[in-house]
Amino acid sequence: MTGGLLDFFTLEATEYVDTLDALASRATSGPPEPDAFARAARGLRGSATMAKLTGIAEVAQGLERVARDVRDGTLAWDERTRAVALGAIDDIKILIRGVRGWGTVEERRAGERIAELERLAPRTVTTRVRGRGSEYLAGIAAEAAAGLLDYAEQPGTAEDFAAIMRDVRALRGVAALRDLPPLAEVVDAVDAAAKPIEIGQDTATAERRRLFRTAARVLLEGGEAVRRGGVPPKDSNAVREFVLATESLRSNEREVDEVVPIASLFPDDETEPVTAGSHPPTTAAQRFRLEAVSQAEHLRRLVADAREASDTASRDRLGRELRNAVRTLARAAQSFAAIEIANVFLAAERGAAALEARVLDVLDEAGQLLSAQHGTPEEQAPRFIALSGLLASTTPSAAGRVALEGRMRQPTPAFVPPTAPAATQAAAPSGAELQSLLATGIAGLAPLGDEHLAAPLVGDEDDVVPIDELLFRGRDALSRAIEIGARFKETGQPPDRAALDELYDLLQLAAAE
Repeated sequence: MTGGLLDFFTLEATEYVDTLDALASRATSGPPEPDAFARAARGLRGSATMAKLTGIAEVAQGLERVARDVRDGTLAWDERTRAVALGAIDDIKILIRGVRGWGTVEERRAGERIAELERLAPRTVTTRVRGRGSEYLAGIAAEAAAGLLDYAEQPGTAEDFAAIMRDVRALRGVAALRDLPPLAEVVDAVDAAAKPIEIGQDTATAERRRLFRTAARVLLEGGEAVRRGGVPPKDSNAVREFVLATESLRSNEREVDEVVPIASLFPDDETEPVTAGSHPPTTAAQRFRLEAVSQAEHLRRLVADAREASDTASRDRLGRELRNAVRTLARAAQSFAAIEIANVFLAAERGAAALEARVLDVLDEAGQLLSAQHGTPEEQAPRFIALSGLLASTTPSAAGRVALEGRMRQPTPAFVPPTAPAATQAAAPSGAELQSLLATGIAGLAPLGDEHLAAPLVGDEDDVVPIDELLFRGRDALSRAIEIGARFKETGQPPDRAALDELYDLLQLAAAE
């Protein structure tokens, strides 16, 4: 986020929060003017959303709900309500002042206020399609479901499938779809599974047909619930079967990058195809930041959504999106040789897909580091090494987390490999000389005992090397762990117990640095 956008947000948000403060402070004997209060809260929410400050936006949304419930008479404006509203407004002022250094403290403060407002004025899931609108949504959901069921039982032509997908995608034109999970997740999953068929890369495999069949049942079930004026069930048998079908399809599909010989990209003549610029406009670190910032902000938004997701279908969708976002960031870091940064995202991939709370915390911290644009990848490396250690630990305690954060704030000296004294090499016997030596048998090799192939290293007999100096530590340990992981991939064989033990020991040594 640019400094200019933050400046604009700070000015605009301060005006809104001052209006809210004045309205709530004066409302001692009765509620504040509800429409004016709701307008100010809505304006604050919109400003925070544009600035991608999700925490402030959700606190403002909670104040909107308070104003709505007070206006509708479902919530009394008493001392408790007034105290909660004033407390939220005071915290918003603090959060606005901390937007430039937003971190875990601000996230925690915002989360506490969001939860308090949720208890006072709970969110209500309501359909915005009533009467004829609900009939329309139920009707197109039934049409889409019928087409998917027919195709799942007997795949037809490409034209038939295109017509079915038009019915499925028509659901996206219904404004209330995003407020009706899991219908939105079903449409997204069907759309993703259909694309390989539409472009001719794949056929209607058994896994895809199973997904279409289970998706149709969820659409029918959800459409009927909306028709009756309710909301679609989030954890029914149909939804669970749909989630299993989605997982099965994803597990059987491997992402394959197209690899072509680099020579095929060069012209046929012997001209030099690529030359390095003498004065490049940007450095590698600057290019990495340009690429990583937007991806990191997208990652943090997914993390925030994952923390709020409660239904099975939403969690499954967010798990897939988080895994893809983590993979993308890992590849970007690897392409710029930012190994310490890449290691964090590589280690977090499985936990991200499962929405593990500890992994979400690490990804949020990593995304914040990349979004802040402070320092080069080399300067940020110590903090990412600490995050790798947090992922490697099995039971992080609160005290351990504090100690880790303390280490992350301290600069780590760069590793400097030791230089060995140059040895004077003696020419080894070869060719005819070697053949002559071998021809005389073992006795002919005796001169090798008198003439060394390299000059011996002379050291002080009193020198004692501590055993700790011979152990991998810090970045050395991580580099060794990466080598072992690469060997696993090259061989394609499952690692044995000894290799796994070595890998775990290296991760512990890296985390202990």
